[in-house]
Amino acid sequence: MTPLNLTFIGSGDAFSSGGRLQSGIFIEKQTHGLLLDCGATLLTGLQRCGLSSNQIDSIAISHLHGDHFCGIPFLFLDALYVSNRIKPLHIFGPPDTERRVIDACRVFYPGALDGPFPFTVEYHVLENKKTTSHDFFTISTFAVSHGRHSVASALKVEIAGRTIAYSGDTQWNDSLIEVAKGSDLFICECLSYNEPNPGHLDYLTLKQHLIDLETDRIILTHTGPAIDQNRQLIDLEIAHDGLQLQL
Repeated sequence: MTPLNLTFIGSGDAFSSGGRLQSGIFIEKQTHGLLLDCGATLLTGLQRCGLSSNQIDSIAISHLHGDHFCGIPFLFLDALYVSNRIKPLHIFGPPDTERRVIDACRVFYPGALDGPFPFTVEYHVLENKKTTSHDFFTISTFAVSHGRHSVASALKVEIAGRTIAYSGDTQWNDSLIEVAKGSDLFICECLSYNEPNPGHLDYLTLKQHLIDLETDRIILTHTGPAIDQNRQLIDLEIAHDGLQLQL
């Protein structure tokens, strides 16, 4: 079976708690690369992990909050002025992803990222309860609960015979049972230890539902200070920036 390598480029929350970088999980199958979420600290994380932006063929965005998609303008900047990208980039995300990315580019670097680029950028809409197939992977999308003004999804990615489930940002939602079912790995956000936050999971709530999650392995990400303070009480694996594993 073809090796599948995962790197947690960023495992922190929006506040970079504990010095952790913002969300970004790189999945690599030989010479093909898929990035799950793209926080604003992407380039820092890539360099720390010895990775190049040119290794990213596709990006899948769980929701349009800055710590999950605002690395894209910086990736464009790097592609134009550092890595000299020529191969296409595919961006998958909620409805309105293309407009929000373009708006962010215009705010961050007026005029510099207007194009045309020497590489093509293709946007693909991820719709709830639908599976999207592309190149070397498929993505299934499940609606979750993350604030009143955000279209947020959990993602189920199938690559090379392996299934990786990713919660995105959400408070407990029964969709997570369906997302995690049958997965080789469930990457689950866990912002706090025992204080439920609207739109986010805490460890004790997640622990109550572990029996429902039919997955081979769980790794917590998007962690906040309370997870650091209670680490000795947590039985599940906790991601850190630069964590690498093979499935």
